[in-house]
Amino acid sequence: MRTPIFIRPLTEDEQLHIQAGLRSSDAFVMRRCQILRASARGERAPAIAHQLGCDDQTVRNVIHQFNATGLTVL
Repeated sequence: MRTPIFIRPLTEDEQLHIQAGLRSSDAFVMRRCQILRASARGERAPAIAHQLGCDDQTVRNVIHQFNATGLTVL
């Protein structure tokens, strides 16, 4: 079993950008915001992937990218 991975704590500005991204007309941005919000709530990658209908490795990739580069992942 893989070690659970979560995003780092969000700043207030990041929270606002992610919240706005949930209303984006761009499905790519919206999906990534959904992943980040779920991870911030403490949900694990397989559960997030199941809810969103994507692969758990995709979720892990987004989390790793966010932890490394911040909002540029969007």
